[in-house]
Amino acid sequence: MFPKPPAPSPRQPWLLNAPYLAIGIFALAMLVITGLLQWRERDTAKSALEGDMHWAERTLENRLFNHLEFLAQLGRDQEFMQLDYEAFQVRAGRYVRENPEILAIVWVDTDGYVEWVAPNESTITYVGERLQGSRLAALQEAMRIRREMISDDYPDIDRRPQHDIIVPVQRSSADLGAFIALQSLESLLRASLPTAFTTRYSLSVLDAQEREVFRNTSVKPSDREISGHIVLNLPNNRLGLEIVAYRGGGAWLTFLPALLIIVLTAITSVAMLQLRRHAQHRAQTEEQLRAAYAFRLAMSQSLITGLRAIDLEGRITFVNAAFCRMTGFDEDELVGLKPPYPYWPPEEFAALQNTIDLALAGKAPPGGFEMRIMRKNGERFYVRLYFSPLIDTQGRQIGWMASMNDITEPRRARLELERAHERFETVIDGLDSAVHVAASDSGEILFANRAFQNIFGFDAVGRDSALVTEACRPDPGELSRDPRNLKPDDLPCELFDGEVRHRLSGHWYHLHERAIRWVDGRTVIVQIAADITDRKRIDEVAQQQQKRLDQTSRLITMGEMASSLAHELNQPLSAIANYCAGCIKRMQAGNYRNEDLLAAMQKASDQAERAGKIIRRMRDMVKKGEPHRQAIGLPELIDETRAFADIEAQRSSTQLLIDLPDKLPRVFVDRIMIEQVLLNLIKNGIESMGELPAEQRCLQISARSRDSRMVEVSIADRGHGLADEDIERIFTPFFTTKPDGMGIGLPICRSIVEFHQGRLWVERRREGGTAFHFTLPQEASDEPEQ
Repeated sequence: MFPKPPAPSPRQPWLLNAPYLAIGIFALAMLVITGLLQWRERDTAKSALEGDMHWAERTLENRLFNHLEFLAQLGRDQEFMQLDYEAFQVRAGRYVRENPEILAIVWVDTDGYVEWVAPNESTITYVGERLQGSRLAALQEAMRIRREMISDDYPDIDRRPQHDIIVPVQRSSADLGAFIALQSLESLLRASLPTAFTTRYSLSVLDAQEREVFRNTSVKPSDREISGHIVLNLPNNRLGLEIVAYRGGGAWLTFLPALLIIVLTAITSVAMLQLRRHAQHRAQTEEQLRAAYAFRLAMSQSLITGLRAIDLEGRITFVNAAFCRMTGFDEDELVGLKPPYPYWPPEEFAALQNTIDLALAGKAPPGGFEMRIMRKNGERFYVRLYFSPLIDTQGRQIGWMASMNDITEPRRARLELERAHERFETVIDGLDSAVHVAASDSGEILFANRAFQNIFGFDAVGRDSALVTEACRPDPGELSRDPRNLKPDDLPCELFDGEVRHRLSGHWYHLHERAIRWVDGRTVIVQIAADITDRKRIDEVAQQQQKRLDQTSRLITMGEMASSLAHELNQPLSAIANYCAGCIKRMQAGNYRNEDLLAAMQKASDQAERAGKIIRRMRDMVKKGEPHRQAIGLPELIDETRAFADIEAQRSSTQLLIDLPDKLPRVFVDRIMIEQVLLNLIKNGIESMGELPAEQRCLQISARSRDSRMVEVSIADRGHGLADEDIERIFTPFFTTKPDGMGIGLPICRSIVEFHQGRLWVERRREGGTAFHFTLPQEASDEPEQ
């Protein structure tokens, strides 16, 4: 008999209206959020515009003041008569090519007549032409105030705006003339601001009267609310840059989210109304069916666990629907049966009979029995069976209630997990690297593979990692993070990656430590130690071989220069002999003064010191020793190398040009090794120009500060250059383009530069010839040389 159904729940009308209130509140919140997002989007766009305006202002001002500085440098050289026409063409022409906004650089006299024009091929202005109009007035004003200034904007032949950057030059109190750079505003914007900037913004150049001089596009933004204005305060000229951001879409997009929210709210309200009517109709139907099906649904349909009841003799008295679904037998086929049951596999009869005997005797374990049974179709599967006493209303035991769960898939997953764990341990134990896992707070070793146990002992698991690995672990100060202060959000985290030597065995290991989350949620440290002793030994042997190769290269270089050095030493030695012979003759004749003899002996001493310096440098180049890195000024290093290179340069009538900035950071290098690199590259450059006329043999040595860490040195010649396939192989050992070359000079140079953490590369020059570049580390303090 079914039990009495429960009383229907009391009606609560406010629950039916609550969804409509929630929808209204949600719609209002969405409208507010949409408005805030639109305001934030506009504020973000304005902030981005302000940042871009600040960057553009600094970029344009820096570029303009760089032009003023370059013209001022030309003016200083002209003032001290250190600049001729050829040097002006080289320096100014190169600067014009590097700065496309500069159309030409000219030298004019005090009357405004053009005397020099760079580059030569420029058609903007010509020698002998005189400045006119506002350009001449700006020149005269600059000569009067004796300061640099920028002229008013004027159109070129194509009606594009440009202006003059004027730097007057005086010697003492007399005016010599002025250097003028013709600058195009259109090219200035194109060269200074990247394409991504100009595609996002409309740019307009304004003069001092706020008149538009130039615009980078003919398309005007439809929305000018997001715009800004930059003022460039230049000498005697005030330029403005108006920036307007392009914005996609139209004004209707602002109201589209609110309109969608209102429409969706209306649709949701209508749907909720229909659902309310449907729910009321369904509730009436359910009330009619509640009494008949509530108990059966609760007992038979809601459970997925199979239930079986047996009496004290083992006879089945009840099975639920889930039990029937598991076994495939109907309730009528099972009720009333005694062991053996039809779902027992024949091969499991003995084990299953023993299980039912233990259960009937009240000896079933609390964890239940794991057994294999079969379905009606013969399919075997695993279940776990739990037994509990079945007590009637009077407190008497009338049988046993068993609950059965299908554990086929969980058991398969557990077995797969166990096999995966076994494979994992097999792979980890098969590694040559020592791997162990330790808790970050206590240091307890949670896992260690066989290689780790072979090194630190087979009882390592469970002990303190700091004590076990004391002989081979990094200092706490070398760790990038303190493992004890790591938070869950910081994981995973790199702690150490480097080489450590085992203090007891002397072996070298590459340690890699990383903090991760363990399977139980704790923070642990995983350490992998790879034995690199053999690699370190090979590296040491390779380093020794490299040193011997460097020594051989220096000896070869000195051997090639022996005849030139002998000729160079012959001059001071001959001078010494002549001075001494002259003094002897005067002393024998008795016709001398002490002042004359002292002057002659002083000159002889200077020549002897010169010869000793040549021999001392040659000895330093060829002597064998460990690299000794020190801070040294690059001009001093190049001057010492030039003492050797001048011999070869004078013999081949080659001109060496040194171009070094005034304030160049000191470099931290081995003096002799870098002198070897410079001498080798200079010698190669001189030899490459052997077929050129003597007046065209010019080798340029220059340097510049590449960034805050490196200094770049360049050696450029005007020789025959290199083919594409030669550039790819030029640094290959024993590859050479010279008939009598050995092909080891450039590979050694590259190894020396890379030893100093630098880089050596080669490029073809546009005007002909080859340029070798290499970088050297700056002094750690980064203090520029005075």
